[in-house]
Amino acid sequence: MWKKIAAAVGCGVLLWSGSPVMAAEPQDAMSVYKEAYMANFNDERAVSTNLDLLGPDYHWELNAKGKVLRDSTMYWQGSMRWDIKAKKMNLTSHEDIPFYLENRNGLLNLYAQRAGKWVKLSVPGIPVELANVWQNGAANFMDDSLQAVKNVSLANETDTQQSLQIVIDAGKMMQVSEKYLDDGTLKLSEKEKKEHQAMLDTLTKALQGTDLTVDWVVNKADHKTIAINTDLTPLLRAYAKNVINDKAAGKIKLSNDEREMMESLLSFSELKFHMTYSGVNQNEKFTIPDDVRKSAVEILNMTNSQKGVSQTAETGKQ
Repeated sequence: MWKKIAAAVGCGVLLWSGSPVMAAEPQDAMSVYKEAYMANFNDERAVSTNLDLLGPDYHWELNAKGKVLRDSTMYWQGSMRWDIKAKKMNLTSHEDIPFYLENRNGLLNLYAQRAGKWVKLSVPGIPVELANVWQNGAANFMDDSLQAVKNVSLANETDTQQSLQIVIDAGKMMQVSEKYLDDGTLKLSEKEKKEHQAMLDTLTKALQGTDLTVDWVVNKADHKTIAINTDLTPLLRAYAKNVINDKAAGKIKLSNDEREMMESLLSFSELKFHMTYSGVNQNEKFTIPDDVRKSAVEILNMTNSQKGVSQTAETGKQ
């Protein structure tokens, strides 16, 4: 279930990170956004990220920093923190999970430490070919995405910075994104294609009519992004509502714990996202330590997904 939630949130984050704006009113706001959009595509940048999920009986927080290069290569390092209260036993558990992540040559490796031991997950990452499609077709993607933008305004301006507030229809942006995700560069088996399409269709349905408000701060001199902030709670609640409705209609089954979690996400939980950008320092290295690579136990390997082969090791599962 958490994989589906993560997918929903991930798509929500992607909605604003590469989507253009149509301004119904101030022309200058649209120009500022378009300039920032194109600059973002061509920028190599260092990134600092915070993602915060707060609920009545849990708190999950991710803090990470890394760098993103033009060829879709990414390096991240940081930590995830879980605080969960077991209501029936009136106990609170806490866990800090350090992690490293790299996306290189179409392969994504995640190393995480739990109970003092490192584990490794390997899955298909962002293909270089797909990154090239997005970058080379940035203007086309921008034009197509205008249909998803409901409003944009220049919220604040100083001598050095411009702050935009953008309102996006998340469901419509998903529909536009599907067009660019289905370009033949993702080499999946027929079974995986059907599963991939089913996930996209579910997310599009869940997010249809859901507004996402994004605050985007850019540098006036070079139009590069300084910071992005957004409240992803509407996406989280729209997804949870769709799951609950599907259960009521008999389309899916949920355990009691899963049902309670969905109800919590729908009514009480909040998800906030913050990201700051800076230029890449070529001397700063984001590398996975050798001892982590050597000692990590592989618990999931889906790198042969192009052939429809997935392997999951039971060692280390919790």
